[in-house]
Amino acid sequence: MTLQRGTTRVLNIVGILLFLCAWELGGRWLGADKLAPPSLVVPAFIDLLRQGEMLKELATSVRQMLAGFGLACAVGMPLGIAMGRVRAVDLAATPWVSMFVVTSVASLVPLFILLFGTGFAFRVAVVFIASVWYIVLTTYNGARTIDPGLVAVARSFGASPLQMSAKVVLPALYPYLFAGARIGLIHAIRAMVLAEMFVILGFGGLVHQTGLQADTAPLISLLIALMILSVGATWLLRVFGEYVSPGYEQRLKGS
Repeated sequence: MTLQRGTTRVLNIVGILLFLCAWELGGRWLGADKLAPPSLVVPAFIDLLRQGEMLKELATSVRQMLAGFGLACAVGMPLGIAMGRVRAVDLAATPWVSMFVVTSVASLVPLFILLFGTGFAFRVAVVFIASVWYIVLTTYNGARTIDPGLVAVARSFGASPLQMSAKVVLPALYPYLFAGARIGLIHAIRAMVLAEMFVILGFGGLVHQTGLQADTAPLISLLIALMILSVGATWLLRVFGEYVSPGYEQRLKGS
């Protein structure tokens, strides 16, 4: 097992180094106006950190994104459980979930601008609509796979609906709840940038304005900061999931 992990890490490092070499060569050949190489991106990234605007805009955008993502979890998880456990709710909600999950969020942005303006409510709404359906579907699939035998045993011992939910349903759903949250979080971060690029505000607005410059190094630096945020956020959610429900990923793979 240790040898396998060591081999995996070596291959990961080799893959990263090969990508950076190819990027450096390609960037030098195309020029900084088309694809700045890492040797130019790193100084540009450090310069943006020193200026502080990137981190300031990113922090503001993340706070608003978390509001929309939190609302998506609060709505999507109970709805997914209800759809998976109650036939009537499943039949009533599935057509709408199926339609919205394949609808482009970008196509809804102009409508949301008319409904909510361009402030906090607008960005929360875009993040919510972009992430809630993935949370619903993941939770729904988990709720449908709960072992009926566990439910029957709990009922035979006289468990109330509340006890059934707390002792049987929720523990069985932990892997799906955390998986849905991680998938929804990625879509929430993407939607945050998309919404702000439409109205030229926040971190997305900074990306839009930087993209108009002739030098691509600052733009790529902003994209790298966004990647770091996405990877870091999903990693933290993964760690929290392992703390609450140890081994939840293995249980999810085995289901």
